Amino acid sequence: MDPKDYEDYQKNNVKASKSQLKEYIQIYADMAKKLKSEDAIELEAVKTNIRKAYPNEIYFTLVDEIGNPVKLTLTESSKEYIIPIFTDIREYAMGSAKISKLFLDSLEMKVLTPGDISKIAEDDEYFQGFVINPHSQNFNMNRNGEF
Repeated sequence: MDPKDYEDYQKNNVKASKSQLKEYIQIYADMAKKLKSEDAIELEAVKTNIRKAYPNEIYFTLVDEIGNPVKLTLTESSKEYIIPIFTDIREYAMGSAKISKLFLDSLEMKVLTPGDISKIAEDDEYFQGFVINPHSQNFNMNRNGEF
C-alpha cells in the first residue's frame, strides 16, 4: 500500500487503497498461468516491476499481544517460519479474519516497511521470508525480498 493511501485511510477512514505490488502480482499470476512456466522470458519485465514496487510500499501484518508477528512454520518440527503480510486494508481484513481463527490469542494489525522486514531477517535466523496476501494471491518472497 502506498504510504500516502495509508495516511488517507487513517485520517478519513477511506477503505479503498491501491497497491502497485498487488497489481503486478496479479499480472504475474495471470501471465504465468497462460505461459504455464514461471521461467518464461515474458515474465521478466513483471518480475522487475515487482522488485521495484516492493520497497516503495508499506504492509500490514498480524501481531500477538507482545508485538511479535504471527509466524507460520514451514513444517511441524521446524523452527523456520514465514510471516503473512497484506498489501492493503481490504486484503488485511479478509486475511486477518481467516488467520485469527487459527490462533487463540487476540491479534492486532501492525504496519511494516520493507526495512522492518529486513531487520527481522537480520535478527532472526529462522525467518525465511513472507507470504503476500496469503488468502488471495499467496505470493512468496524470501527474506531478501526475492522470489
